[in-house]
Amino acid sequence: MSLLYAETIRGAITKLDINGQGKKARLDPGSPLIIKGAFIAQNPNTDPTDTVQIILFLKDKFLKCIYNDVPEKAPNYTAGSFECRCTVPTEGGKYAIRVGWAYNWNWPAQAYNFLLAYPERIETIGEITVGAPSPVSVLPIALVAIPIGTIIGMVALPKK
Repeated sequence: MSLLYAETIRGAITKLDINGQGKKARLDPGSPLIIKGAFIAQNPNTDPTDTVQIILFLKDKFLKCIYNDVPEKAPNYTAGSFECRCTVPTEGGKYAIRVGWAYNWNWPAQAYNFLLAYPERIETIGEITVGAPSPVSVLPIALVAIPIGTIIGMVALPKK
């Protein structure tokens, strides 16, 4: 069997949860951000000893290196889980949760810089919306007071 994933990717995020809301979450500015998930990583048979780095991003900001090791070679793979705790940005808006795949870097910071230079190795896996939901438009309701006698008179008018 060959690689499960493209040579440049070497794995996948198999599960993602942002603050208990799934892959998309609406959060208050400055509140705690907890990203949990699971991944699989794999080396090709041609390079069975490569060290794979999996880097988690908030937009383009480094959050955490969630894997930095030598995974199994194809057709096998290495599976694991991760948790990242940080703070929601204070600026309202939408922010992508992204993951990048690199290999054979000595330090996660080097892998991060490499990935920023090669954005095709980074994919969006989730999203947070920071701030209150859009306001709902409410149309004003006009109340008109009509004396009860007028209503009864209108209903009980005799036929001519």
